[in-house]
Amino acid sequence: MTQYVHLLSNNTISLPSDLWVPVTDRIKPMSSSQYSAGLFYDIPGLFDLSVEGYYKSMHNLLEYRDGASLLTTSSGWEDKVAMGDGWAYGLEFLLQRSVGRTTGWIGYTWSKSMRLFNRPGQEINRGLPFPAKYDRRHDLSITVAHKLSERIDLSAT
Repeated sequence: MTQYVHLLSNNTISLPSDLWVPVTDRIKPMSSSQYSAGLFYDIPGLFDLSVEGYYKSMHNLLEYRDGASLLTTSSGWEDKVAMGDGWAYGLEFLLQRSVGRTTGWIGYTWSKSMRLFNRPGQEINRGLPFPAKYDRRHDLSITVAHKLSERIDLSAT
């Protein structure tokens, strides 16, 4: 996959400051490759169970240089960013019931998303790996729905 706009996030302030910036002569497009495999098992009339794993490598990611942000206006935005690489991987589990009056699912994901900016002159975090801003190590979701009658359903997430 290749993407020609970059999401530029400021990690130093808590305001919503994400910004989409275009590819330029100095800023290359982001590229990635993703691999996944999964298993699915159906217990007829009861549950569906699935397990999936994935790995994604990313290149030409964009981050602010250490100490830089768009709030300072002494130079153009291209001078305030660095390019690097990243990777993400994880496992996803899903147990789902879709028959009967009570339906729903339990889903759990364990994942890790890392960044590495160690290109000469573009180091962030002293060239050491660090978690991505949107890294969510654990994610659990539970949804239940119950049909009381033809006209009334109750559900919770």
